Amino acid sequence: MSEIGEKRSAEHQPTVNKKSKVESRNEQKNTRQERKSHDKNFAMITQAKKVWEQLRRGDISRDEQKSLMEKIMKIIGGKVQDVIFKHDASRIIQTCLKKGNAEQRNQIAEELQGKYVELSKSMYGKFIVTKAIEYCHKQRDNILSEFRNNVRKLIRHKEAATVIETFYSQYANAAQRNELLAEFYGPEMTLFNTNGGAKTLDELLKAFPDKKDPILRYMAEMLQGCFDKGTIVNSIVHKALYQYLTLTDDKGREAMLGHLKELLQEIVHTREGAWSAMICLSIASPKDRKTIIKAFKPYLVKIASDEYGYLVLLRLLDVTDDTVLVSKAVLGELSKHANELFADKFGRRFFLYILAGRNTRYLSPETVQLLKEGDKIRVSKKDPEVRAQEILKATSPQLIKLVADDAAVLMREKLSSQVVQEIMLHAVGDKSSAINSILALAAENIEKENHIMEDRFGNRIIKAMVKADTAEADNDKAIEPLEFAPKLLEVIQPHLAHFATNHGSYVVLSLAEEPSTKKEVKKALKSHKKEIQEAAKTNSGSKLLLEAISSK
Repeated sequence: MSEIGEKRSAEHQPTVNKKSKVESRNEQKNTRQERKSHDKNFAMITQAKKVWEQLRRGDISRDEQKSLMEKIMKIIGGKVQDVIFKHDASRIIQTCLKKGNAEQRNQIAEELQGKYVELSKSMYGKFIVTKAIEYCHKQRDNILSEFRNNVRKLIRHKEAATVIETFYSQYANAAQRNELLAEFYGPEMTLFNTNGGAKTLDELLKAFPDKKDPILRYMAEMLQGCFDKGTIVNSIVHKALYQYLTLTDDKGREAMLGHLKELLQEIVHTREGAWSAMICLSIASPKDRKTIIKAFKPYLVKIASDEYGYLVLLRLLDVTDDTVLVSKAVLGELSKHANELFADKFGRRFFLYILAGRNTRYLSPETVQLLKEGDKIRVSKKDPEVRAQEILKATSPQLIKLVADDAAVLMREKLSSQVVQEIMLHAVGDKSSAINSILALAAENIEKENHIMEDRFGNRIIKAMVKADTAEADNDKAIEPLEFAPKLLEVIQPHLAHFATNHGSYVVLSLAEEPSTKKEVKKALKSHKKEIQEAAKTNSGSKLLLEAISSK
């Protein structure tokens, strides 16, 4: 046999005493158990885990829970600090904090004293701290006292930052929040804050006006550290950032923008974060705004749907002179998700802002005032009215196409229908494709379930379009003549009496009041007075229509 043949034969020889996968796993498990058994707390943890397996179940009675808690507290009492950094034991302590009574919780929290800072930095220990903050109300001041002068490091630590954020945003009272924030102002201000002095940054600056520059320098350094360490998503950082941006000068704001322009999408989900992003957009150069829009692009739908994020997109519309960029990069992306966004409480507001501006029909007076405040620091070349008209002109074709392509769905949804109405009244350009789509819906078989003329939201749009050319109020008047009433009448005339006696009666009423169709509608309905009179007993629209066609 050749040398190569011998090698191949050897390779195919069955391995003697080869362990199965089950045997290998069992051996690894035994080795692991043996290693753990050398730990002085092994027996205690093993005993506690047996009780914990029952305690953590959700189907045990209150009496069973009480009994198990007493049992486990006898096992871990006085030894809590010995096991808190172990993964399995950490889960036991968390369950005890959740299921225990006030006395048991306080006992555990007191045993943890002196370890809260270290625990916060631990991958598993941080959960114990958040549970202690959540369930041990009386211990929160003690925990806060351990964090004092350590927040600077903790807020920049990947694990600990979540603990500080949870404490600040979910459980801290006003005084505790101010004390945590004071760590952003410098060691001297932290000391003053804890000695019964000023509680807010404004009060600190009022008491120490000469300290403003050192405080701002310290804040800038702290914030920069948060950006670098990836803890910018936390609301406590957003609050400090907003305070810094409102107090610093133009130079300070521009410097901060340099660090933030590719990170703004990380902060728009909180109130102060959105306000900070709005300031940054207001002072940004055209080049910086382009960078910001590019960074926003993958998250645009999420931002538009956010309770605070949509405000940032409204500010983007207010300050961006490059209207073509807004139309293509922002509206172009959002239009792909129009059905979803039109029906969203916040998502629709971006589109409505383009069409209706700062209309309190869709925006609260507080939001309008916030946008006006931003105008004071806006850095843009174009006149606001010119910019708004250019954006409307650039985006209208896309908006009109959305209605033309999907009128049947959009018109029947409560929130979407309001956007459709604004598009039909206040978009500019050729609306014939959208009008034809709506007329096609009106022309459908009258036996069809939820016919557009009878739909509670769809017929409001149709009624508004009928009246749009002669309406007096700006909100209701079409920006360009629609000449819709005669077209609609032509389509529904064979079934005019049918609609006059059901939920379509208000549309027929609007046709009976509109100068261009008034005479023809009255003539067509004259022979159907009896049916309308019968319907008027239960239908308020039919009742008003009867009065309209009876008058001279």
